[in-house]
Amino acid sequence: MTLSELARKVRPLIEKAAESLGDMDALEAPLLFKRWTPGETVAPGDRRYYPLADKLYKVNKGQGHTTQADWTPDKTPALWSVVSKGQTGAVDDPINAARGMEYQYGLYYLDPEDGKRYLCCRGAETGTISLQYLPHELVGHYFEEVTA
Repeated sequence: MTLSELARKVRPLIEKAAESLGDMDALEAPLLFKRWTPGETVAPGDRRYYPLADKLYKVNKGQGHTTQADWTPDKTPALWSVVSKGQTGAVDDPINAARGMEYQYGLYYLDPEDGKRYLCCRGAETGTISLQYLPHELVGHYFEEVTA
C-alpha cells in the first residue's frame, strides 16, 4: 500500500476522531476536520475547515442545510460562525474579531484590521448576532470604539 493510499484510508478515521474535540482543542488542529465542500448536508454544531479563509467554522443553531457553492462559510454568517479562541471578552482580554463570527452583546472585540478594541453595544434582544463585518465597519450601529 502506498503512502497516499494509506492516507486516504486513515483520513475518515481522523475526521471522525476530530468530531469529539471541544472547540478550543479543535482550533489547535483545524486541518483534522472535513473541508467545507458544496453539496454536503450539515447539521447544527458540525464544524468544517474552509481553506480559502483558513478558518474553522461551525453550523449555527437551527441552521442545518445543504451547502452550496455560492454560500461559503465566510459569506453566510446566518448559517456559519467562526470558531474562535476563548478570550473572556473583557476590556483587557478582548475577543479576536473575524468576518462571519457570532458577536455577544456587552463583550469587547479586537479588530484585526485596525488593532483597536470595540464594545458590542447592539444585539441585546437575542444576546448574540452573526455579522459579516468587522467592528470598525459598524461603529455607531453595532459597536463603539473603546478609547481607554
